[in-house]
Amino acid sequence: MKIRYIILFVLISFGLSSCDKNDFENKFDKLPDERIQLTMSEYKDILTDSEFGWKMTYSLGNGMEYIVYNIAHFNKDNTVSVKSKSIEDAVVSEFKLISEADIELVFNTFNENLTVFSYPSAQAPDGYGGDIEFNFVSVSEDKSEVVLEGKVYKGKLKLQKADRDLSDFSSIQKYINYLSEQRVEPHMNLAITSGLGATEDNPVVLGMDLSSMATACDYNFNYKDKFYTGRKMLYFDHDGMGLSTPIEIENYEIQYFTYNEEKSRYELANSDLEGYLYCTKLPTYFVPGVYDEIMNHYSLKLRSSFGKAWDTYIPMKQANIVIKNMVICTDYKQRIPLFDEDGNPILDSAYNEDYEFGDHLGEGLLFSFERYTQFYFYFVPIEMVKLNEDRVQMKRLSGEFCVTKKGTDPNPIAESIKNNPEFNAWVDYLCNDGGWYIRRTVENGLIDWDFISQDNPDDYFITRLY
Repeated sequence: MKIRYIILFVLISFGLSSCDKNDFENKFDKLPDERIQLTMSEYKDILTDSEFGWKMTYSLGNGMEYIVYNIAHFNKDNTVSVKSKSIEDAVVSEFKLISEADIELVFNTFNENLTVFSYPSAQAPDGYGGDIEFNFVSVSEDKSEVVLEGKVYKGKLKLQKADRDLSDFSSIQKYINYLSEQRVEPHMNLAITSGLGATEDNPVVLGMDLSSMATACDYNFNYKDKFYTGRKMLYFDHDGMGLSTPIEIENYEIQYFTYNEEKSRYELANSDLEGYLYCTKLPTYFVPGVYDEIMNHYSLKLRSSFGKAWDTYIPMKQANIVIKNMVICTDYKQRIPLFDEDGNPILDSAYNEDYEFGDHLGEGLLFSFERYTQFYFYFVPIEMVKLNEDRVQMKRLSGEFCVTKKGTDPNPIAESIKNNPEFNAWVDYLCNDGGWYIRRTVENGLIDWDFISQDNPDDYFITRLY
């Protein structure tokens, strides 16, 4: 149910809050200062009139994706008790309400669970984008939710009235466990089933990778010919989990999830959208520019293989001992070794065999007869067909050839490889109809490209930019 808000415009000459007609008229019978004092008194009554305190979420401002979750009790003596998961005992400090341009809630003494983000430190001389003064933005009609905004950094402080004793933070662990249990495949997604033109049978799917270990939500999705990507901080509270700031799509917001125990899944909550989280072996989005990057004169040397890729590659190597490694090439330019007058290899400044470039050989699979160079090889021309931005299909072309050392007849080697069943099984496997999802990763500063089968994502191989 959509929460209705009464927006509070508190000016120097008048103040408004949730009230009936008689309250409104009575308030305006008073002088401006009296009206302001009455409004502040009402706000204090709202803050202190909660048996179990308030669920407090504070999303830092200044463009920082960071959020803290606490349970806060505001007391009549202007003290506030703030309890968090990270600090065992509640921390007590002082608050006050003041009137300047707006009515403000001020936390005027240090509180380790809240105001720590506004105080300078050696690592952050200007603090971490936290405020101690907050302007009232809205109060829900039933006075169960109060939203405030930081005066300087504009972070959002949201107070939701607790409906039970929430002093035990250990109960939050079950929501962390629920997320771990739901992550049964590598990629998590949000299926929108209502809103954005979506239905149960035809959902709008957004890539949304939520991790309790990283306390982060990485979102990636394509929507109306545009790619959206970013990271939000993930937090857990006593009723579910949420994001540091909303993910916005058109006029909708995605920020909070509750767990449906009957269906064993997290579902979108507190939003005009409806949807649920689920997992897939492959991402449901396409990253722009991946195909164009990999086609930019790349040589990708096979590092390792898994599943059917391993089961097909290893027999090929065993049946063709002359082949030492395989390189996937895009617009490959042949490397021709250089020799001195005595026939000795010329070395470059790094003591590697020097070479000059020969002809452009185009796209292909280069099966090198050497471990560390690409001078002598068997070459299979292929076409790298773009299925989508990060999906490709390899197609085997005619015109295979062999390059061997000077004085060595390439024909017997070429015929042996070309007619070898294990070799052709490997090439045919690479050129399957389903194609490959390609993904770039970085390991120790070196760029790897993973080729993951779209037919069975458990089958994949890893290449390194060479």
